[in-house]
Amino acid sequence: MKNIWKKSLALILLLVFVLAPVSLAVTPHTPAEAAHLSFGRDKKFTIMQISDIQDGPGLMPAAARFLKKALKDVNPDLVVLTGDNIFGGKSQTDKLTAYSIDGFMRIFESAGIPVAAVFGNHDDEGNTPKEAQMAMYMKYNCFIGHDEGPELSGVGNYNVPIYSSTNPQKMAYNLWMIDSGTYDEVNGGYAHVQQDQLDWYVDTSNDLKAANGGTPVPAMMFQHIVIPEVYEAFLEVPFGTPGAIARYSKYFILNPEMTRSGVLTEGAYPPDINGGQFDAIKMQNDVVALFVGHDHANSYQVTVRGVDIVCTPTAGIAPYGDDNRGVRVITLDENDLTDYDNYLIHYTDYFVKDSILNFGYIFMDTAWRIIYPFQKLVYFIENIFTRT
Repeated sequence: MKNIWKKSLALILLLVFVLAPVSLAVTPHTPAEAAHLSFGRDKKFTIMQISDIQDGPGLMPAAARFLKKALKDVNPDLVVLTGDNIFGGKSQTDKLTAYSIDGFMRIFESAGIPVAAVFGNHDDEGNTPKEAQMAMYMKYNCFIGHDEGPELSGVGNYNVPIYSSTNPQKMAYNLWMIDSGTYDEVNGGYAHVQQDQLDWYVDTSNDLKAANGGTPVPAMMFQHIVIPEVYEAFLEVPFGTPGAIARYSKYFILNPEMTRSGVLTEGAYPPDINGGQFDAIKMQNDVVALFVGHDHANSYQVTVRGVDIVCTPTAGIAPYGDDNRGVRVITLDENDLTDYDNYLIHYTDYFVKDSILNFGYIFMDTAWRIIYPFQKLVYFIENIFTRT
């Protein structure tokens, strides 16, 4: 009997030592991995993209009420904030920055919905560096973002895995979060995603591909500023063409053959320098769609050389914008990860049905209906003289 117990104990100890490295290998090492997001039993995964809230300090009551109603109606599996989450500005102290972030993060925390975020140019215009802002976000239990490390340009470059509904160890989908930067202090205009960020993306994408048996893991990419290739989906038209927007001393409308949905009501503002991000995306062949914000009144979904570029309008009530303002709902289907469904929830879907939201919305909407045409005129004149 003693020999049997000794042999059993030896076998148990052997299994412990053999399996210990396996256990360590699957231990999550990022907040996103620890969250272990997965497709549901219905094979669906729903993302709510919220861009350019840009209130501050604090969140306007009408905006807070809108976000709460949208979250309640959709109950997404994940919220993604795509930059200009706060107003920024040199008057913003660390305390005011934390207060601004808390305005919307406490809504998500209360709802128990995981949140990922990237930064926009306005987030980086205040006195609180993005590293400190990231630390503020990470205090919330619902936040699953992080920074891959100080050696990379920007803050908040990371990926969010979505696991299979049938195999909890298999990454079925991937979400890239990219810091698109602020301003290009050398060449002017907006910054572009830097080469070291692209190298990180390519290397990580290749690692995921290798772990997936040599097949790229299908993915979406989220960042604030759009890429220059979006203009491939615009048609250059003569001055005076109805609905045309001015940019680079030219006039554009959406190319209907490349447009899946949405509108173009202001110029798209990518960086002036093309850093090669789209080329990297095409080379890796994993990204189905790139989701951006930045241009508050645009809501287009266009396809450029097989990759969708999707602009989501402002979700704030204080920033400039028009009737497009709202949030985007994206639904993935595990049965077909080559595509996705999406739609917008607008303020106008709610405000006529809610007296409190109605008052706040009408006040700000009336103000922007007066101001925005003048702002568009300024942009129009400015763009007549911008370089190509």
